[in-house]
Amino acid sequence: MSEKPQNFSLPAKSLWLLAALLGLIVLVVFTGPLWRSLLISALIAYLLNPALIQLQKRLRLSRTVATVILFLLLLLLAAAIIYGVSSSIATQLPEWSQELRQAWSEILLLLERPFTILNFTIRPQVLLEYLQTAASNAATSLPASSGGWLGGLADNLIWSVVILVSLYYLLRDGQNIVPGLISLLPETYQPRAKAFADDLDSTWRTFLRAQIIIFLVLSVLVVVSTVLILWLFRRGWLPLSPFGLVLLLIVVYTAIQQVDNLWLRPQFMGQALKLHPGVVIVSLLAALAFTGVLGALLIVPVLASLKLLFQHFRSYAVAQLDLSDELTNSLEQIANEPINEVDEAL
Repeated sequence: MSEKPQNFSLPAKSLWLLAALLGLIVLVVFTGPLWRSLLISALIAYLLNPALIQLQKRLRLSRTVATVILFLLLLLLAAAIIYGVSSSIATQLPEWSQELRQAWSEILLLLERPFTILNFTIRPQVLLEYLQTAASNAATSLPASSGGWLGGLADNLIWSVVILVSLYYLLRDGQNIVPGLISLLPETYQPRAKAFADDLDSTWRTFLRAQIIIFLVLSVLVVVSTVLILWLFRRGWLPLSPFGLVLLLIVVYTAIQQVDNLWLRPQFMGQALKLHPGVVIVSLLAALAFTGVLGALLIVPVLASLKLLFQHFRSYAVAQLDLSDELTNSLEQIANEPINEVDEAL
């Protein structure tokens, strides 16, 4: 006799679902560097996709050839930026090292001078020695890295190669991912899934446009403030030491960053993606504290995507309820028709 298939009860199904969810979370945590690399390459590919489409249309090239050309141009641009930055640092390094040594000597002089707050004398030198001792003890208690700085360099090189390789294939074949996923769904759900994918694409394009505008605004603020401070310092209108100059630049950069986090990004990004500024501020601070810079960069469009998903699900549920009500009314009318005819005959 053939055995009957075992039917799982609802608690058993819930337990298996919870176990699968926990397993997925553990897998994502342990493969975090891989997912971060793939996420970075996916964002870059999504950002470069319009340029790739324009290159393909203008030059009448195939997708593969246009991808190779754009990929090589991207590598040349990255190499030029690295060469320009490294040559500029190499040129300014002697002057910077001299100013940094002078600033460090001024810091040591300041630490040697005790100061009094509310009749309480504070000696920074003693505090600094205590912090150095505590930091060295904490460092010795940590397990030593097996590869050291060479191992870290090798890991960064490997993940950079992963980003470049995945970026190439996402540029070449990324346009087929969403249609392929939609084709796996039943035919009745494919139009709604396509509409959701189009709205999601519009949301992320809005986010990228807003992010580019914010980046340009912050770049202008940083460049203008840095050039102005350095010009005033060179002219002698800022009577500051090199240490004071560095401290002033740090204060200015911190103020610009706070303007970005507390006003520019919540207002502009929230208005573009139709999110409340308070939600944007809280999500940015939480993502920055728990997931770092990458999480803070992506938390706002992720919230907008979840809001869009909820809106589509609600519209689908309302449509199903309306269809059920119409079907119920139709059945009631059909059921009442013979009774009405008998009543008329009587």
